Amino acid sequence: MPDTPDPVAALLAARLSGQALPAFPAPVPATLAEAYTVQRRLAAALGAPVLGWKVGRIPPALVETLGAERVAGPVLRVAELDGDRPGEALIFRDGAGAIESEVMLRLCAVPDGRVTADDGARWVDEIRAGFEVASSPAPDVHNHAPYGIIADIGINNGLLLGPRLDPADFATLGVETRIDGVAVGSGRAIDVLDGPWGALDFLADLHRRGVIELKPGQWISAGAITGVHPIAIGQTATARFGAAAIACTAAAETGFHA
Repeated sequence: MPDTPDPVAALLAARLSGQALPAFPAPVPATLAEAYTVQRRLAAALGAPVLGWKVGRIPPALVETLGAERVAGPVLRVAELDGDRPGEALIFRDGAGAIESEVMLRLCAVPDGRVTADDGARWVDEIRAGFEVASSPAPDVHNHAPYGIIADIGINNGLLLGPRLDPADFATLGVETRIDGVAVGSGRAIDVLDGPWGALDFLADLHRRGVIELKPGQWISAGAITGVHPIAIGQTATARFGAAAIACTAAAETGFHA
């Protein structure tokens, strides 16, 4: 009998080579549990330490059916932005590529219970403005949301860290994102579902259930504040978090190296 197709093998080869796939490899996971199993296997095969976790949204039409509003994915790349020049956002040529303006929370301890706005600062010792680079070698990955997105390590392709934000008002700052100078979205972190502390609470629950593993020092990319904005190689994204500004330019992914 022929071997059963394994999406991990195809996704792994694509991420290691930097080459796009014609489509998301079959079989696409059919449940959240299957998707997170593929995610864990793919992250382990890539062989890099998990430096953080991204949080994304489940399509609204599926929230009631799945009983969840968010998805998680491991972060295997983190880079500091230089305020004097745009950072580099690595995007799969002919794959899916987007940029998301987010607040980044650095864990100083793993939450041992529910996380709320009143006690969130207990678990976090630094807050930054930043970009999540969201890119997949599968150009149709969004057609398989949320299962394909979860499976392909949350389609995370790195975090770009900008300046520190004041813990007292980071969640209420007005944020605007531009692509090549054109405004594409605006918002506040506090208005994304139940805000950044809700995102951390979601991850803490997954940790307690053994779905993911949180560790001190990891960065939490707490959700797209202004939306998920497609970006092409060569385009530049800028974002303002109140008075703080960050920028990055999309470049071609050439292959992941641990």
